[in-house]
Amino acid sequence: MRVAITRPRERAENTVKLVEKRGWSAVIVPTVEIVPRKLASIDLSSYDWLVITSASGADIACEHFGDALKKIKIACIGPKTKEVLERQGIKVALIPKEYRTEVLAEELIKKARGNRILIARASIGREVLIERLKEAAEVTEVPLYDTVMPEKNVLEAFSKSMEKGEIDAIIFTSSQAAKNFFRAIDRKKIEKLKVCAIGPITAQTLASKGIRVDAVPEEYTVEACLDALEKLL
Repeated sequence: MRVAITRPRERAENTVKLVEKRGWSAVIVPTVEIVPRKLASIDLSSYDWLVITSASGADIACEHFGDALKKIKIACIGPKTKEVLERQGIKVALIPKEYRTEVLAEELIKKARGNRILIARASIGREVLIERLKEAAEVTEVPLYDTVMPEKNVLEAFSKSMEKGEIDAIIFTSSQAAKNFFRAIDRKKIEKLKVCAIGPITAQTLASKGIRVDAVPEEYTVEACLDALEKLL
């Protein structure tokens, strides 16, 4: 099976390995490009908690904050973000039982009520985490990076592959990836593909655009998406 996955280029290598391990072919569709921001100096010692919401954010945070990350309690949403941090010798104090911002907020409030929390994330994102935490803590947000559309020719080449019947399934790994995808590609072109959304929020975004979603895994990871697609075969 030939599986397309909306993934930033810097996150592609491990994703391709996961697909090929099943005997399938992977096509990476970078519908989101990560552009790090120039950050002002931030004193992490003035905060009790740091929240990092993505693996890309973890990479940038490690580069910017360095060893200071080892001296603050860190919460993150998913296993890949945790993995990036732990590779650098940084401990993660909290990862929610369900990889959603709503669940992270509820679990963090139990530990950080009245604390000072710094949220490091993309410049565009859902506000639910910030809004919920502000009800119980002092919250500051720092945008680590921007997510932008890739070059036009990248998506044009993928569109031609779909027209030729070279793709069997597609995994959307975020709402922003889905939005950018359909800014460049007509939704009718994926009607014959099996469509998997990495989680319910991404599935809602796809449904709002009239896209049939065939699978949403219980665990919000690419590997779980591949498991879900395998069950459809």
